[in-house]
Amino acid sequence: MSLYPMGDTAYLITFEAKMSPSLLARVQALATNLRADCLPGVVDIVPAYASVGVFYVPEEVAIGRGELPWRLVAEWLERHLAGDGPVVKKPRRAPRNHVLPVCYGGEAGPDLEVVAKAAKLTPAEVIKLHAGETYLVAAIGFSPGFPYLYGMPKKLATPRRTTPRLRVPAGSVGIGGEQTGIYPSETPGGWQVIGRIATRLFDPEREEPALLAQGDTVTFKPVAELTTPEATLRKAPLKSEAEAEAAEGLADGAIEVIKPGSLTTVQDLGRRGFGAQGVSMGGALDPWAATMANLAVGNAPDAPVLECTYAGPILRFETPAVVALAGAEVAGRANGRPFALAAGEELDCSSLTKGARLYLAVTGGISVPRKMGGAGTVLGIGFGGFAGRALKTGDRLGYKVGSGAGAVGKAWRLAAPVPLVGRKETIEVRLVPGPDWARIFKGLEAGGAERAVESRRFELSAKSDRMGLRLAGEPFTMTAGEEGWSRPVVPGTVQLPPDGQPIILMAEGQTIGGYAQLGQVASVDLAKLAQAKPGAEIVFRMSELSTVQQARLKIAGDMARLRVGLAMQR
Repeated sequence: MSLYPMGDTAYLITFEAKMSPSLLARVQALATNLRADCLPGVVDIVPAYASVGVFYVPEEVAIGRGELPWRLVAEWLERHLAGDGPVVKKPRRAPRNHVLPVCYGGEAGPDLEVVAKAAKLTPAEVIKLHAGETYLVAAIGFSPGFPYLYGMPKKLATPRRTTPRLRVPAGSVGIGGEQTGIYPSETPGGWQVIGRIATRLFDPEREEPALLAQGDTVTFKPVAELTTPEATLRKAPLKSEAEAEAAEGLADGAIEVIKPGSLTTVQDLGRRGFGAQGVSMGGALDPWAATMANLAVGNAPDAPVLECTYAGPILRFETPAVVALAGAEVAGRANGRPFALAAGEELDCSSLTKGARLYLAVTGGISVPRKMGGAGTVLGIGFGGFAGRALKTGDRLGYKVGSGAGAVGKAWRLAAPVPLVGRKETIEVRLVPGPDWARIFKGLEAGGAERAVESRRFELSAKSDRMGLRLAGEPFTMTAGEEGWSRPVVPGTVQLPPDGQPIILMAEGQTIGGYAQLGQVASVDLAKLAQAKPGAEIVFRMSELSTVQQARLKIAGDMARLRVGLAMQR
């Protein structure tokens, strides 16, 4: 086994043994043992094929003076890898077998011919081979409920698409290298799509939201057509509208959406502990700005706020409120200072003069139902936040009136934790090498890899979203190796698809990915990227793990002291 840091917030443990059911059992056992002996500050453990991802929050790891969290987490993991940790022996639920009807080919499987050509088979032979196996669920990841299935005939192994699709329909059955799996919801994806199912694989209303679990088995049954329309799979069958209305009805205050802006959602600081079901932490793309807005109005740091992208909303406050803005700058309004709004007053946030994402906090926090431990909206699967979607004209949001009114009018303004970069400035982000660094740059002389990374200039693509930022520029060339088994990833992971154009995973990114990992963007620098607009120039600057973690701890410490200081003023 090997241990690799994934930036300043995670570790990757890899097993070198040949893939087999027994290896999958070893991976699951390690994940179980780590959960049972969990180090404070570790917030999620995600097993996948021949690896385990361990995710932690640096400022929540108890360290002594002069220590850094990454060292303490590494020591804890090394004890387990050496066999010195406790071994858990407890019964697990019996594996279940799932028979899933699949419509292969045609509109449902546009890449069936591609797979057939690569395997030198007819489409009918591909279908017979693919549906003739019983698959073992090796992991759940990528998106909520997405099953990675082990056991596909090697003859069907087909490389991923050179450039990932921006939209893969819900229920799509795909092949990525030696893997096969199913997209539970409509998401971007790079696998070769050969068919589609009509079975809902993820529903946050269920006691176990993911239908499949690691260790279950799956068999596919070819059918001529699907009986369930694709549209019903795109979003989970939530009671979301009714729940949102109920939450608004229980609140003291109310906000009407006059204009929703280009993309306005309810977000918080994310969910924890659901990575093994494919649910990413999510939350605000710029968590420091969201925290600052909340602190300015007297809320807890993780109270629900509005995240407004590119163009903010116009809101009418039906009751008096105290509001604060942070992140992107709004014409005519100061950031980081609470201000009062009278009943019937409108707040126009439509013009963002600098930055890409504005965070709006209202005293008491936005009232929305909590799903799976969080209040943030997960757009890909359609749950959380307000009705699981972006706001639209006519929506009414509730909020609980809190104690923030006492801060209005005082002569202070909070400085941005991560300063905004000007429109014409180059955005520099620090990069820590990832587990595939040596493979990607095999054969280069000393220092050649660093120069190859830092010399490139990338433009932020308009095709970016909350899942990931797509960059366009001089592509990287993979010099060796073939596609391997998918592994855990974390916000900030820089993936390299076959076309060599980097994708930086963001808060709503997948929990498991199969592309090569160039490295990890420093967690504090993700806020810079969240505030970048399409067309911005982005460059990577190589950095060390200790340096980027110290930068995060400084900001986290500043925010903690700020919270105490503001509380003393109220």
